[in-house]
Amino acid sequence: MHDVVLVDGARTPHGALLGGLADVSAVELGRTALDGLLDRVALAPEQVDYVTVGNAIQAGIGQVPGRQAVYASTLPKETPVTTINEASGSGVRAIMNAHDHLAAGRAEFAIAGGMESMTNAPHVLPGHRKGERMGDATLKDSMIYDSLWDVSYDAHMGELTEALVEREGITRERQDRYALESNERAVAATEAGLFDDEMVPVETPDRVVDTDEGPRADTSLEALGRLPTPFADPGTITPGNASKLSDGAGFVLLATAEAAEAAGLEPMARVTDYAVQYRDPKWFNDAVAAAVEALLAQNDLAVEDVDRYEVNEAFAAQMVHVMDRVGVPRERLNTRGGAVAYGHPIGASGGMIAASLAYELEREDLARGFVGMSVGGGGGVMAMLERP
Repeated sequence: MHDVVLVDGARTPHGALLGGLADVSAVELGRTALDGLLDRVALAPEQVDYVTVGNAIQAGIGQVPGRQAVYASTLPKETPVTTINEASGSGVRAIMNAHDHLAAGRAEFAIAGGMESMTNAPHVLPGHRKGERMGDATLKDSMIYDSLWDVSYDAHMGELTEALVEREGITRERQDRYALESNERAVAATEAGLFDDEMVPVETPDRVVDTDEGPRADTSLEALGRLPTPFADPGTITPGNASKLSDGAGFVLLATAEAAEAAGLEPMARVTDYAVQYRDPKWFNDAVAAAVEALLAQNDLAVEDVDRYEVNEAFAAQMVHVMDRVGVPRERLNTRGGAVAYGHPIGASGGMIAASLAYELEREDLARGFVGMSVGGGGGVMAMLERP
């Protein structure tokens, strides 16, 4: 088995739904992030042996979207690529897949991450191939049905999270306070330029998008408290304390330690382990907490042995649950804000936040971080990065 290192990472900005990246396809976002990553490393594109691309909303996107992004990039046309669809976990699963490929000696350099355009997800007309004898036909929103809808329970993920809220007694005030702090941290990090090094600007027909569009400096507890609760009545989950819908892409370059050294590349981190947990789909929020616990146990680590927890903020309620159940300190969790502020471009998020975590570990000279998220269908994925 070979040790696996993370050489560098790159991500696009998070584009708001129907925002600055609305005219850019998921494939073009992926191509932009791939080329942005290749531009910043002293490695010839032909040295990349393998690419794994997470992408969750695939209705109407075209055959093998990961292959499309690679073909459009500066990578050789012969570069092997795998497209991974595991809902929100797609990007981290892509990294796990590449890690195993490298650890087994089947490649020396691999790129992994994800891409998503929630804005460009189409509406579809199920069953219409057979036609409608009479009556109305109903369109389905693939953005919701292919990524935010649990088929087993025929329910939105927000509805299932309301069940967690009820079971655990998580108040709306705690969720709104978490959401407010996520926005405050995101605004502060953006103003301090903490994402400048990892960011790849995206050229659109109108302008260049080079800043995350989601974080809001003008929000408050009062404003959050006025938002509706669409998933339950009475409910607690709102558009303000759940992740925003967004567009984006992000990738990391992985390598065997030997190959990186031979190429004269200085790794940002080592990818040392990962954990995957699944539960009944109704309790998918439990699975992300269980993945954190499993990764700690596998490596004989205490909670305080991990400097940063970069956990995708699908819902503020989920983060409150992780803190309560696992004991993760708020000061180590999503220190620059999370998806409640930036957005959660489903299959892209894993690659984007993995790149961000690597940059934070290096900038702050920290020893260890976890990166992961919950997965639709009842899952949780979590990977560990350690400084070399």
